[in-house]
Amino acid sequence: MFILGVGAAYPEVEISDLFLASIGLLPSKEEAIILARVGVRSRRTSLPIEYIQTTKNLTALKGREVASSSPTTLGESAARQALERAGVSADQVGLVIADCGTPHQSCPSEAQRIAGALGLKVPAYDVVAGEAALPFYLDMLSAWKPDRLPDYILFISANTPTQHVAYAGQALPAYLYGDAAAALVLSPRRKGKLKVGASYLGRHGALRASSVVGRHLSFNAEPLLAQGDVASAIAHGLKTLSGSRMDHIIGPQLYGGEFQSYETSCGLSQGAMISGVERIGYSVGASHGVALANIWDSIEPDAQIAVVHVGDGMVSGSMLVGS
Repeated sequence: MFILGVGAAYPEVEISDLFLASIGLLPSKEEAIILARVGVRSRRTSLPIEYIQTTKNLTALKGREVASSSPTTLGESAARQALERAGVSADQVGLVIADCGTPHQSCPSEAQRIAGALGLKVPAYDVVAGEAALPFYLDMLSAWKPDRLPDYILFISANTPTQHVAYAGQALPAYLYGDAAAALVLSPRRKGKLKVGASYLGRHGALRASSVVGRHLSFNAEPLLAQGDVASAIAHGLKTLSGSRMDHIIGPQLYGGEFQSYETSCGLSQGAMISGVERIGYSVGASHGVALANIWDSIEPDAQIAVVHVGDGMVSGSMLVGS
C-alpha cells in the first residue's frame, strides 16, 4: 500500500492559554501535569472567540450553529490538499473511508458527506477508531487483497471537539482539545512517496479511551500510562516494525510533551519524534495525520517513518518507507 499524498486542515481561530485564563479557566496542579505530558501549547477552534467568551459554549448545539467549520468542511479541505499533493483528481478516487468522533449527524456517514462535497458517487463509509485511526486504517487496508481495491483510496479523520467543550468548570478539556482534519491518498498499485512496509495491531484491555462524549466532551486521565510504560511500548513498537534506523517517529499523541524523554530512552536522535498537537490541540484521530502532513514536504526519498499508537484499547503502528 502506497501513500501518495497527505493533507491537513484546521480553523484559523487560535485559543491561547492567556485567553483561557482571562475567562477564569486555570488548570489545577493535577491538570497541569497531564497537559505537560500531552504538550499542547495552543489550540485551534471553529468557534468564534467572542462566542466562547460570552456563552462558554454551555449549549453545544448552539456552538454548531455559529461554528466556522464542521468535520465535513475540514475533512474536505484536508482531502483536497492530499489530492493536490498526490497529483490525483477527485474523480479518480474509488473509495472513501472516514473517521469522526464528533459528527454532526450519524446518517449519512461522514465519509458520504465528504465524498458528496468532493462530487463523488463511490463507496464511502465510516469506521471510528479514536486516536488510533491512522495506524489502524493503514494496517487494515494493507491486509486487503490489492485486486479488491480501487486504484485510489481516500482516508480522512476529521474532528471538531471544541464544539463539545464547556468552557466553564473543568479546565482540562478547554486546554487540551483542538479542531482539525487529516487526509491520505492511498493506492495499492501506483507508487507514491511512502510505502507501508510493515504494520501491527493489537488490543490491550487496560488501555481505555480517554475522551468521553456525554453532554459535553470530557477527558479521563485514568487510562494514561506511566512514562516508563509508554517508553517501553514505543520501544516495543519500533522493534516490531523494524530494527533499522528511523528518520521520524510519529508517536502516541497523548504523550507529545514527553517526546524528548522517549527519544533519549529509545536511543533516537533529538527531534525524531513528531507531534501533531503542540500548536493545533489534541484532535483525536486526526492528530497522527496532522503530524505526518506537517513533515510531508521535507520527507526524503529514502526516509523511514514509524507511526506508533498506545491508547483507546489499542497498541498499533505502521512503518512507512520511502519508495
